[in-house]
Amino acid sequence: MGLAGCMGGNGDGSGDGGGDSDGDSGGATTSSGGGGEELDITFATTQPPENISVQTAQEHFIDVIEEETDGRISVNLEAATLGGTEDNLDAIEAGTVDILHESPTALSQRFSSEYSFAGDPFVIEDMEHYRAVNEEFLMPEDGLNGILMENGIQLGPAFYVGNRCFTSNKPVTSPEDVQGLKLRLPQYETWTAVWDEIGADVTPVAYDELYSALQTGVVDASEGPISQFLSVSLYEVQSHFSVTNHLLDTKHFLYNSEFFDGLSDEDRELITSTASDAVEAMTEDIKAEEESLYEQAREEDTTVVTADEVDRDAFVEAGQPALDELSETNWAVDIADIQDLA
Repeated sequence: MGLAGCMGGNGDGSGDGGGDSDGDSGGATTSSGGGGEELDITFATTQPPENISVQTAQEHFIDVIEEETDGRISVNLEAATLGGTEDNLDAIEAGTVDILHESPTALSQRFSSEYSFAGDPFVIEDMEHYRAVNEEFLMPEDGLNGILMENGIQLGPAFYVGNRCFTSNKPVTSPEDVQGLKLRLPQYETWTAVWDEIGADVTPVAYDELYSALQTGVVDASEGPISQFLSVSLYEVQSHFSVTNHLLDTKHFLYNSEFFDGLSDEDRELITSTASDAVEAMTEDIKAEEESLYEQAREEDTTVVTADEVDRDAFVEAGQPALDELSETNWAVDIADIQDLA
């Protein structure tokens, strides 16, 4: 139907939230037990328990691990209890969290901006493309994974979270529709560079002021996942949701290196293979959930402009000079090599 995408997790992909890690939540602990070594694993995410990504992780990863080991391995889920993105990354670096879900945008901001291409607009086409980019440029030890390993973190497989799309008071199907439009963006320089090149008038507005900025005309449009559009009630101040699919949202399994290296070969294989299976199932479940969100938007009298109606290739072409410039000055990888994997 051309609606694939635009579900997403955090509004800005930035894991907004504060607070310190709970001192009582530690990393993996072990003790001798019947049938093998007992393991207590701490698994964290910035998303709340009701989020679809948390529910599917529970079903396809946590429950499977505990069932496969008859409870010898138990997983303590910390869902939106340890603070925001930075707090959670602090925790996995310190080893008070063993496994974490986080986005490539958060990882590039924290550890290596040269890999921001994995979460920049109009770079990744779809999940198949992302997997190829991940395999070629992120997972190798001379890629993002090597940088993470220097910080005590191992990069694991990625799952689909959604796509960021365009909200406005008119249909947006081509670059001509956004010329001079005051577009609210998170304050990421790479995102701004691409949308500036396309022709939007990028206007910085804090996320908690997004609704009022659209309501009062400080900005004309915004971008984000369909989940954000609904949760912040943007349908009250924006009539159209255009499925531009301009930025694929993903999250990775991340492992604390000390925890990972300390596992027995059998437990490491169980955890990594279960995670690999889980990301496939989680991706399918999250994609299946999206259709109901579009229906919810329509029920709020939103006009959903489907992906089939959007000339995404025209947007990529319009933004290409900025992508080329970012490739030359910011990224560890040439944009042509990324696009060739699509």
